[in-house]
This record gives sequence, structure tokens and C-alpha cells, in this order.
Amino acid sequence: MVRYLIAALAACLVLIYGGWSYIQGQAKDMAIATDRINTLERAAESRRNTQRLLAQLDTQHTQDLIDAQAVNKQLRADVASGARRLSVAARCPVVRAATSAAGLDDAQARAELDPATAGRILAIPSDGDEAIRALSGLQDYVTRICLGGAIKQGQ
Repeated sequence: MVRYLIAALAACLVLIYGGWSYIQGQAKDMAIATDRINTLERAAESRRNTQRLLAQLDTQHTQDLIDAQAVNKQLRADVASGARRLSVAARCPVVRAATSAAGLDDAQARAELDPATAGRILAIPSDGDEAIRALSGLQDYVTRICLGGAIKQGQ
């Protein structure tokens, strides 16, 4: 009978050891899963921050573009209506009379452009300004989003 009792006790010990080993394996698997979840949560938070920053950059640059386009549109409208005039420095041959008024030679001659030509001339820097704004937006995107994300991941 003692033999049966020892055998039963040995079997119980083997079952307890097996159960303990199984629980330890489950605890390791749980720790690995928790670590993976934490990593994924950090990656998701980083992605959300990047998307938020991208939206802010887009909003800022879009508003800057809209403001600049409004100013340029108003300037073109003012030139077209005659409220503003565009002139350039000009040098014209002067016919000298025997008697001339004093101080007229010091004035710089100006030639006023017609509104259509002035509008075409105003379009040139306006297009350049839009290109510069687009380039600035792309540079901000690369600096803050692309390179900023690479710097954070490399740390």
C-alpha cells in the first residue's frame, strides 16, 4: 500500500511540475505579447502624431497660399481698374529749349504701362511666389515628416 501511495505522490509531483512548466511558458508568451502590443501602440501613436503634424503643415501652407493669392488677385484687380498704376523708369531724349525751367532735369522720367501689360508683368512674380511656397511646403514636409520620423525611429 505504501508503494501505491508513493507512486500516487510521485504522479502528483509530476503533474504539478508539468502544470508549473506550462504556466511558466504561458507567462513568457504573455510577456512577449504584451511587449508586442506596447510596440504597436507606440507605432500607432507615432503615426497619429505624424498625421496630425502633416495636417497642421497642410493647413498652414494652404492658408498662406490662399492669403497670397488673395493679395495678388487684389493687386491685379487694382491695376486693371486703374486704382494702382504700374510704371517703369524711362529715359527719353529731352529737347532742350533756349529757356528751361530750373530743376526739371533732376526729375526721373516714368513711363506708365497699360493695364493689360501690367497684369501680365504682375503674373510673373506671382507665379514665382507660388512656386516658392510650394517648394517651402515640400521642404517642411521632408524636414518634419520624413526626416523627423527617421530621427525618432533611429533613437
